Amino acid sequence: MPGPMKPRAAHLRLSLALLVAAFLAGCAVRDVVSGQPLPGYVEDAAARVAAVDWSRAETVRIRLDEFAFQPSALSFRAGTPYRLLIENVGAVTHSFVAEGFFKAIAVEKLSGGGIEELVPFVKTIAVPPHELKELSFIAVKPGAYRLECTVPGHSLFGMTGEITVR
Repeated sequence: MPGPMKPRAAHLRLSLALLVAAFLAGCAVRDVVSGQPLPGYVEDAAARVAAVDWSRAETVRIRLDEFAFQPSALSFRAGTPYRLLIENVGAVTHSFVAEGFFKAIAVEKLSGGGIEELVPFVKTIAVPPHELKELSFIAVKPGAYRLECTVPGHSLFGMTGEITVR
């Protein structure tokens, strides 16, 4: 009977190795932002951001954990300024990636973890364990947008969601 056990044991070791690799891959995630407009992003972001009374921004909080966004659905109103607090309550780095959403907003700033990017064009927000990032933005383009953690394997474990701008 040792023969049948060997492939199963090898499969278990391979699965465990892949899980550990995906878990540790979160350490390599970083913020990806540009100071220059990117194709498809809100072109007049700087003018929109300058016209806002940021003292009236609404605060929304989302928590990142193994392996979920809490809540997994966010909703924003076009023309309204927001401060989105992205808090990682988990044990590994997670990313907050919503390509369509990032193209649908004008960002005033991304801050936290010792950084502050003013009027950036965001592609990826990385949040290390037990840290908080703040994304201040104005929702511009209505639509439904996919949210995911792009750390390898995390979206497969269910770390996905949806962002709606109405």
